[in-house]
Amino acid sequence: MYKRLSAFVTGVMILALVITGCTSQASNIGLARENDQDTIGTDFVVAEAGSYDSADTAVVLSTDFDSGNITFMNIATGKQYTLSYDGTTYVKDRYEGPMSMSQIKEGDIVDITFLRGKKKLASVQLSPQSWVYDNIENYDLGGMNRTATIGSGTYSLSDQVVVLSDGRRVEIMDIVNKDVLAFSGIDHEIYSIKVQKGHGYLRLSNDQALVGGWIEVGNTVIQQITENMLLAVPEGSYQVSLSNGNAKCLKEVTIERDKEVVLDVGDLEIIADKTGKILFSVNPSEATVKIDGEAVDISQEVELTYGIHRISLEAEGYQSLTKHIQVGSAYASISFTLEEEDEKETEDESESSKDSENSSENSEVENAVTGNRVYIDAPQDAEVYLDGNYIGISPVNFKKVTGSHTITLRKTGYQAKSYTVYLYDDGQDITYSFTDLEPEYYDTVSGNRSSSSQNRQNSSRGTTGNKDTVSGNTVSGNNVSENSSE
Repeated sequence: MYKRLSAFVTGVMILALVITGCTSQASNIGLARENDQDTIGTDFVVAEAGSYDSADTAVVLSTDFDSGNITFMNIATGKQYTLSYDGTTYVKDRYEGPMSMSQIKEGDIVDITFLRGKKKLASVQLSPQSWVYDNIENYDLGGMNRTATIGSGTYSLSDQVVVLSDGRRVEIMDIVNKDVLAFSGIDHEIYSIKVQKGHGYLRLSNDQALVGGWIEVGNTVIQQITENMLLAVPEGSYQVSLSNGNAKCLKEVTIERDKEVVLDVGDLEIIADKTGKILFSVNPSEATVKIDGEAVDISQEVELTYGIHRISLEAEGYQSLTKHIQVGSAYASISFTLEEEDEKETEDESESSKDSENSSENSEVENAVTGNRVYIDAPQDAEVYLDGNYIGISPVNFKKVTGSHTITLRKTGYQAKSYTVYLYDDGQDITYSFTDLEPEYYDTVSGNRSSSSQNRQNSSRGTTGNKDTVSGNTVSGNNVSENSSE
């Protein structure tokens, strides 16, 4: 009897030790609301909601709600990984309030916890440290040393910055200056850029009578019409106004992302010219004023035909100014004030003018023609357009004009593609080699030909330099309207 009792007590003690060991091991497992340890050296997993052994701050690259998977990228290393989620996953906004998983979007910066071995997402929260700027049109991504401006603020572009367009990852260079963007970052560093409103393309047919005139697409594009031009236009519906002297045309057009629309303008109306008298007020009064390249006397009213005109103003000691004005009434008054420039700027501009003997009279003041050239080597046999103006068939080269430019490539049977490049006066030629264009299919948009790609991939493989090398990751919100080709 004593032996049996002793054996029983010993068994109870062993069982107690086993239970104690399990409890001690389980206590090391973190909960999403309690612990943020990086790793836990245990294979034991408790079946409890929110359990995790890893934590991260990441950008959401893609979401698949059907399969219950989300792909993330670590903001520091760029490492990508995919985690699954289910009903036990905690989803919170940046203020700890509840959210649905469908509210998590590509480009969001999130704090997450997860079980590394099971690739199971325990919790996801919009990072309280992050900020988001939506629907931004005033930006410049072409700053030196990977800087960017949003409005009046200056930010750094992360080495791992994610650029997303239409659910796919692209390059900064794929952004055209009229695209509408959303930015996400932490402190003064940008970690993700999302194209909220992209661009398509507009081509004119039967436009011989309009060459040399002007095209106005809503309030987004105003440009002189050149032969075989191809314009990058923000997606949306627009009224298109075209004019050249007394030849005028008004059209309606809808632009879809990455699609090309051909607009037939053969039904021109010949309208008797209307004129308006414009009274100019210019400060300083001694400024030289040119309209459409010709000097005018602004001491009295200037009579101009209805439509768009280019006005340029220059005065010693002041920054030059070039604008487009639209005349549409019998009488109007317009005021311009030139900004003073400091002594250093004056000296720099003087030197620049000596080095730019071939600068066109119609060139925008803020851009300088250098003695260097831009070479487009690939893809071969593609039509090349600079800021909408036809350059030639690749391989092709043209004068290097400083500033932001849109290079568009087009080839029959392939989808047109645009890149934004920022050119510096660095004394170097530069060579771009872009990826091959993607095949297109055809459909009809409002009775016009359109095209788009069914299988889209990342757009650019970078650029190689002739005496210089660039990454292709620069873009600016400025626009250059003149044709800089020879």
